[in-house]
Amino acid sequence: MPETDTYVIKPKEGADSIGLEFLTEEELIKRDLDNDILIQPAIDFEYEVSFYFINDKFEYALYAPNKEERWKLEKYSPSIGEIEFAKGFIEWNTIENGIQRVDACKTKDGELLLMELEDLNPYLSLLELDEETVEIFVSDLVDAINNL
Repeated sequence: MPETDTYVIKPKEGADSIGLEFLTEEELIKRDLDNDILIQPAIDFEYEVSFYFINDKFEYALYAPNKEERWKLEKYSPSIGEIEFAKGFIEWNTIENGIQRVDACKTKDGELLLMELEDLNPYLSLLELDEETVEIFVSDLVDAINNL
């Protein structure tokens, strides 16, 4: 992990930044934290990118080019290496069937770092996609359900 002056704490079972706090190292040491809290270094990143998969198949990626407007998403064209990065977490996870989303941040030096692996209720942002991508996604989802 990179050295940092600021840490992020959040509930393990949290979602949508609920319960997210930024603390200095001194504040972190003073807190009485339980095992239900994740602690991460706060990283200055360029943007967030999300990779969407059905079963093990990459479907599409979206990103927030402006980190101050992280819910304003646009279609992202990932490199093969970026897809492989995300797919590594899909293969690591124990979910055999279903939709999974890998959220990462792109650091200022171009490295991807995992932020979250969402397999319970991934928000798909289908309205941000072109019609062809949505049709492929829906078709693959129907195939995945039929193959269960």
